[in-house]
Amino acid sequence: MQVIRLWILLLFILDANAQSDNIFKVITHDGEIIYTDKPLGNIKPIELPKGSMIASKSMTKPRIEGLSQTIKQSTNTRYQLKVVTPIPEQTIRNNNGDLTIKATISPKVQGIYKLHLNDLVISQNSETFQLIALDRGVYNFYIEFALKSGKVLASTSKQRFYLHQASALNRPK
Repeated sequence: MQVIRLWILLLFILDANAQSDNIFKVITHDGEIIYTDKPLGNIKPIELPKGSMIASKSMTKPRIEGLSQTIKQSTNTRYQLKVVTPIPEQTIRNNNGDLTIKATISPKVQGIYKLHLNDLVISQNSETFQLIALDRGVYNFYIEFALKSGKVLASTSKQRFYLHQASALNRPK
């Protein structure tokens, strides 16, 4: 694979620098080989065989206005992450301690959802978190949405819900 990369690099250098007469081979202190048209540090000039240079037509600069506008739009995009369920300060009654927390992001993009529930962090690719066997009590949470690179795009505000479970100890008399 390394050899293929070097040959491709060499071809690009030869193509881009067709007017240049000298190609240099540089060996770094790590043993990496770099081909360049500029003399650097530990250099060795390379003699190219006849027929290895090809004259090419001059290239015009491609128009990339649309591309740069697309990039600007994507960097200016504001993502909104909202919790659908439970609503803030909601009391949930479930004797098994089961609960679904659902969020949505707008505009849609692929990434990782992280649920921060008290001191627990749950990461997944889905916007729906199925929690089972929670103890009754007060739970504080918020959700973050991040790219696979780890960059956080959006986050919800901190919210709270209450989980109630029936108790055999508190029976009416």
